[in-house]
Amino acid sequence: MLLTRRLCPHKLACEYEHFFNPAYASRSGFHGMTPSTLDRLTERFVSRLFFYGWAIVSITFATAMITAGIGGYGLSFFIIPMSEEFGISRTEFSAISAFRLALLPFMPMLGFLVDKKHGPRLLITIGSIIAGVALLLTSRVSNIWQFYIIYGVVFGMAMNSMGGMLVGPAVISKWFIRLRGRAMAVGTMGISAGGFVIAPLAGWIIGQYGWRVGWVVLGLILLVIVAPMAALLMRRNPEDAGMQPDGDPGPVDSQYDAATKPEYSFTLKQALRTRSLWLMVGIQSVMLVSLSPVLFHQVAYVQDKGFDLGIATTLATTLAFFAIVAKLPWGYLSERVHVRWVMAVCFTTSGMSLFIIVLADNLWMLYVYAALHGLTMGGVPTVMNVAWAVYFGRRHIGAIRGVVTPVGSIAGAFSPIYAGWAWSTDTNYDTPFTMFAVLWIIGGVLALVAATPKIPR
Repeated sequence: MLLTRRLCPHKLACEYEHFFNPAYASRSGFHGMTPSTLDRLTERFVSRLFFYGWAIVSITFATAMITAGIGGYGLSFFIIPMSEEFGISRTEFSAISAFRLALLPFMPMLGFLVDKKHGPRLLITIGSIIAGVALLLTSRVSNIWQFYIIYGVVFGMAMNSMGGMLVGPAVISKWFIRLRGRAMAVGTMGISAGGFVIAPLAGWIIGQYGWRVGWVVLGLILLVIVAPMAALLMRRNPEDAGMQPDGDPGPVDSQYDAATKPEYSFTLKQALRTRSLWLMVGIQSVMLVSLSPVLFHQVAYVQDKGFDLGIATTLATTLAFFAIVAKLPWGYLSERVHVRWVMAVCFTTSGMSLFIIVLADNLWMLYVYAALHGLTMGGVPTVMNVAWAVYFGRRHIGAIRGVVTPVGSIAGAFSPIYAGWAWSTDTNYDTPFTMFAVLWIIGGVLALVAATPKIPR
């Protein structure tokens, strides 16, 4: 069994009795519940149930679900009510994405922290606390500039430090090699679950109680769920807990050349010299440019086509549901077929399915779009994160991704602004969505030429 291990209640009880027995404490010099002791207890307890790496996956899932639900899928429900209350255009509201760039100069430092022993735990725990408080304050804003500063800058910095494309996926890459595709699929399911759970929750709360209550509820979710979970369970890699990747008893080999040599980990300096890294940067940039504005504006796009908020919510939820369903097959496929080919198919079909919403003039076509784009686009985060680890290894993956992530993030931050500007100019989203569909296909072409980098001699 991949996930479970035989649990002996008597043995487990005896083991824990030793830690809490005063006589044992006196003999061993243990005189209190120290953080390191709590860590060991947590690791031992979880490891008796299943491989500890799946606890890391669960944290990544929860973090991705809430950050994507708030910063991606869910934000689209706030566009119309907040724009109307503040008397601003959709372009001005969309400018919030540019303020999230405040953290970009620090991304290389965050990447290096991911590779340090307690770095991932601190980043997610502190980031979720700051993000939760920022959302509570967002519920009190009275003008757009307060929204830009509190949500755009403060929440944006906290969100990027705790989730996004860096911390969770990088840590999963360290915990898994053979099962990396499946583990990454489950972890990145949280992104789509944000649209399936958090976004409709936000839409319902906004419809019933207003957008201010919506921000309060979302902030409390971060403070109550993510922060304690990360503080208790997050670990950098299996070696820190005396384990091996995938829960194997000894060192494991790469998925592609397991019979000959172990997976090679590029240093940052070595990776920057490869052609593959810069092609991967281009592919990731295409993903961020094409994905962000669609999630940001799709609810408003559906409403502009003459459908009410309830239908727009259902369509967004449908897309998110199919994106959840898609991730495991894409992740499993990336373990069986070279991830380069999987990326190419995933990106190309995402572009083709996005054309459907542009052409849609009735409800059934919109549902076809939601299903097909969810099934195709839904696999992109999984496949991309697997590709980074397969190409460059796991030891320095945080440092590598921390340095290159700002490139795509800049483009991804401004694409929602462009979509809002295009709507203000033409009163429809047809032109920007067509452009994003073409970009997806270009990303597929780039994936075809992004071969695995050669190992330095």
